[in-house]
Amino acid sequence: MIYYIYIFRIKSTGRVIYVGSTRAIGERLNEHRRSFREEKRRQPIHRYMIENNLNLLTDVEMAIVDFAESKKEALEKESFYFNEYKVTNVNVWDAEKRSGMNSPVRKPLKTPDESLFFESQRKAAEYFGVSRYKVNQMVKRGELIEIDVEGKYINENTGERFISGYQLQKAYNIDSKTINKLSKEGKIIISGMTIREV
Repeated sequence: MIYYIYIFRIKSTGRVIYVGSTRAIGERLNEHRRSFREEKRRQPIHRYMIENNLNLLTDVEMAIVDFAESKKEALEKESFYFNEYKVTNVNVWDAEKRSGMNSPVRKPLKTPDESLFFESQRKAAEYFGVSRYKVNQMVKRGELIEIDVEGKYINENTGERFISGYQLQKAYNIDSKTINKLSKEGKIIISGMTIREV
């Protein structure tokens, strides 16, 4: 898989205002164009361009500046270019700060009342029909809470971790009574497998 590291650059001044990376450059361009049309999908870069009367492709060019052979390498290169242009860009996050388990995109989330759980910001964004930036703002306001990525429960037989009883229910098709038993006793056995709280 080839990853593309790209920038948005104002044609008239040469000022770089955004750095990103993607595996599918055409699809990513279409996602950006859709974000201009649909307000709920807009991120800071889109609002910045709208506020400054900058049209994508007409006033701002999207240019590929580098390539990578893995996601890790792509994020490293994106971080490099982010820092190279940091005086003028309007990115939300440096790629280095959002890679691996520090990634806000990958971080599991829940509602304060624990009625909803999401495996990632992406899943929460899909559920609410908003951009990942909006989900990030919901986290900052306390409307969604980040869950410890280490997990709340572990399957001692497989080593698999689960962030919530809800995730356990989905994985093993078990009822809420069994989850309540796990919460009270700290351990249950399902199909010969031991699940315990961590």
